[in-house]
Amino acid sequence: MSNRIIWQAKNLYQPGYGFDILLNPEFAKEMFDSELYQKNHKRMQELSKEFINTSITDPYIFHKETCLIKQINIPGDGIWLSLENQIPNFNKPLEYSTHNTNYRYSPSDALTLMKLFDLWVEYSKELKDKI
Repeated sequence: MSNRIIWQAKNLYQPGYGFDILLNPEFAKEMFDSELYQKNHKRMQELSKEFINTSITDPYIFHKETCLIKQINIPGDGIWLSLENQIPNFNKPLEYSTHNTNYRYSPSDALTLMKLFDLWVEYSKELKDKI
């Protein structure tokens, strides 16, 4: 999997700092089919806070009890990146979009959302491990 694109940012060249992310459907299905264990959930939340050096509330919201991310929140006025369709369709790339990008949103917020998304992908193997 390391030699193919798992996620790609899209719509970066528009007014403001909003963007979308396309997630590889095979990877998304793999994460959807993997059970999220409480210990891994807790560690992923802690890791994200260490990574962006903040004490925010848990940024990751997972889809039910799976390893698939449904939403990523960052501190601010309701700024997040979320899965557009609540019921994933694995026949095409899953699309995530930013929200509340017009109010007190900055390039650093966009970068933080992308970093957190990439962190989730980077640690996906460990997230799926049964401890």
